[in-house]
This record gives sequence, structure tokens and C-alpha cells, in this order.
Amino acid sequence: MLDKIKKIQGINHDEFDETINVWIQAAKLDLKSIGIVDTFINGSDSLIQTAIITYVLSFLDVANAELYANSYSLQKDVLRHTTEYIEVNDGI
Repeated sequence: MLDKIKKIQGINHDEFDETINVWIQAAKLDLKSIGIVDTFINGSDSLIQTAIITYVLSFLDVANAELYANSYSLQKDVLRHTTEYIEVNDGI
């Protein structure tokens, strides 16, 4: 994920890797907080990966931060309403 984000932004050094990784983890926790299943969050699902990338770009790409933040909100809302991605709690 880190390499994809760096490529999108044209970053060819490791100076911001730690910060980007923190944002990646924050995005995963945010998705988990709305009930997205861990296997999707940590897997290779393209919708989840796109959401995580968009979340990170909302911090990394200052010029387009609002655009990315709004896009992430919409993506998160779609994921929240797609039963395939939501963890089922059987009263346990």
C-alpha cells in the first residue's frame, strides 16, 4: 500500500514512509470502526484499497485534501451499506 501511494504522489524517497504508514493504519482503524471485516481491510479488495489510498491522500495531497476527504466519506458510506463488507454480530 505504501508503495502504491508513493507512486501516485511521485515520491521516490523514504522520508515520509513512517507518516504515510500511520495514515494507512488510521484508515484501516476508521474502516474497522464502521464494521468492515478485518479480512477485507487487510486483504487486496480493490474497493477497500481505494478507500485507504483516498484517506491517505486527503492528508498527503494538501492542494486536493478536501476533494479526497469528501471522496473518502462517500466511499466509506458505500462500504458501510454493502453487507458483504460488514461484520455480522450474531449476538455474541
